[in-house]
Amino acid sequence: TMQDSDERSEDMKVDVVHCAGHKRKLCSLGTGEVVHVLNFRAHPDKTQEFERIAQRLAHCFYHMESGISDVRVCHPKCGEVCFVLTFLSKSDLERFQAGPERDATEALKSCIEGGIPSFAVSGTLMPDTHTFSSLLTFLKANIKGSNYNAHDCEVVKREMAKWFPRKEEYERYVYWDPADPTKYTRNLVFANEHMDVLLMCWPPHSKSAIHGHEDSSCWVVLVEGEVHEIQYNVPKLDKKFIETQMKNPTGAIGRCSKLRVIHEVKLSEDGLTNTYANDDIAVHRIENRSDRPAFTLHVYAPGLRKMKIFKDSGEVFVYSVASIPYMSEHGSRTGRWGKDTDPDGILDIEAWNKNQLGSSPVISSMPNPPDMEVGPSI
Repeated sequence: TMQDSDERSEDMKVDVVHCAGHKRKLCSLGTGEVVHVLNFRAHPDKTQEFERIAQRLAHCFYHMESGISDVRVCHPKCGEVCFVLTFLSKSDLERFQAGPERDATEALKSCIEGGIPSFAVSGTLMPDTHTFSSLLTFLKANIKGSNYNAHDCEVVKREMAKWFPRKEEYERYVYWDPADPTKYTRNLVFANEHMDVLLMCWPPHSKSAIHGHEDSSCWVVLVEGEVHEIQYNVPKLDKKFIETQMKNPTGAIGRCSKLRVIHEVKLSEDGLTNTYANDDIAVHRIENRSDRPAFTLHVYAPGLRKMKIFKDSGEVFVYSVASIPYMSEHGSRTGRWGKDTDPDGILDIEAWNKNQLGSSPVISSMPNPPDMEVGPSI
């Protein structure tokens, strides 16, 4: 609709401002090695002399060891040679250019056209990276099963770290809450029986509740900005909670033992970009401590259907994830995210107090939205 288009335009204004400070570069996902290509061509009447010298140079380059990780020599035809050398760093390349390359050019000077290389070019070694489309293709093919024990968590984590986010690929999933710009939003990108893929939009100084993931794996990869993941020990639950959960699986309330921080990591564009958790490892929260918006991609496998929420004061409750609408699904607003929607699905404190005073177990009064649509392949 026209209204939806206008709202998206407002959303994008925030994103465009943020992108002005984008730090990440494609090749920063790689090793940092530098490739140098050096090509020489012989004078037509100096081919044999050129070939002898080029052969000796190739032998020397193949035996270089310090600061160099790979040497290849292409010989298209007699009278032409192309050296392809990979250095550990730019400074190693510069030392090569000031020494061996200068000496090689001098040795060939009398028999090459113009007395100089026919061309030379260098640049950072381009890594094997994912586009958004190829990452989703990998996830669909490799994430199966109904429990985190079925997943090769490290392999998936490594592949997600290879994604180089491009604004034009993910901006269609960026939606803010127009009624409350301080809330983070949950935007569904893709879902099937094995996983849900969500883009989370984090306003400055926003944070999630401390939560677990039941039977699901949770991979998080930074898209833009900077967030912190704080992991806590998995606490013990009181008998009241356990007994209530058996009777009311999505509305139980109780108490838990003290939460203790066991790990904290910053995800940033120029540092670590992804993390992983399941309920054997920790419960966690995500925080944007910066003054700028941030975006993260979350993969829950299988998709979250219920989860436990923990409070620093020792309360714990479990709720149905189906009761929390998405801000958008597959790039379009759902219309089910209202002004009172809490992205964490937290029950209000009045309900908690009534339960503590001895009333019946609290069940969320939030109506369930229609069944979640399974998105098309992307």
